[in-house]
Amino acid sequence: MSDSLLERMTYVRPGRLRAGWRIMVFVLAGFAASNVAVPLVAMGLPALSMPWVRSSLECAAVLFATRYASHTVDGEGWSAVGLGPDAWRPTLLLLAAATGALAIALPTWVLVAVGSLSFVPTPAGDGLRTLLLTVAVLAPAALTEELLLRGYPFAVLRGTWGWPAATAITSVVFGLLHLGNPGVTPSAIANVIAAGVFLAGVRLVTGSLAAAWIAHFAWNWTMSAGFHAAVSGLPFGTPGYKLIDSGPDWLSGGAWGPEGGVGAAAGMIGSFAALSWATGSMRRRGMMPFAPVTVSMNAGGPTGRQEHEA
Repeated sequence: MSDSLLERMTYVRPGRLRAGWRIMVFVLAGFAASNVAVPLVAMGLPALSMPWVRSSLECAAVLFATRYASHTVDGEGWSAVGLGPDAWRPTLLLLAAATGALAIALPTWVLVAVGSLSFVPTPAGDGLRTLLLTVAVLAPAALTEELLLRGYPFAVLRGTWGWPAATAITSVVFGLLHLGNPGVTPSAIANVIAAGVFLAGVRLVTGSLAAAWIAHFAWNWTMSAGFHAAVSGLPFGTPGYKLIDSGPDWLSGGAWGPEGGVGAAAGMIGSFAALSWATGSMRRRGMMPFAPVTVSMNAGGPTGRQEHEA
């Protein structure tokens, strides 16, 4: 194989890796960072067995991979992956939190009202400790998934094939990553894929990966801390009460939790429509001065163009 052919397969232009290689660098960087803790585990440090510590370490590894790929490999800044200064505006994050929480809370309360879900008493426990633990576990876990799917890979795929392909690919991968969860069903995975589309939509209309993270976390935290329900089939503490399925699984989610039913899908549609209206209204009033990010991940900075560098 000639050097020129090899270069064409590797680079879209001098010094610029093709999309597939860039994503591979991101994955390898994350894998390498995640294995930093292996020697510590071998030393028998008990703290590493705690769920919130593992969740934080995984998040740190993907954050490192994002930093390395976007800054070192591409020569971009945090804005290229939706984490620049404008992405952290308090008003935007509050709106994202409401979007994620209401998307699951409203349909869940409707299902409770019609008897498809119900609350049952459980032994009292340390409610504050459970509350804090869910935050410590779910916040970094949600950020990990957003960085892994709707962060750097999403930006690269969007710059190469456009936002529809980026949304479709990352959403399907999002669903596949949940295949090993307890109580998984085809309808549950379909809803996880739909949630991927929902979160990609949040990412796109706000121009902020931070907003997608907050919406993701608010959704999960509302289920676990508010309703004491399973999150993607994974149980959390339920001091005082818990939510149980008393209707058809296709409607209320079954063992997967409320997010596995069609009620959650309806909630996502309604909540995203409200978010789209709200962000549009805020821009017209000058309350949200920045437009949705149109990142092409070009070497010279975000330009909104597609490179077609697959």
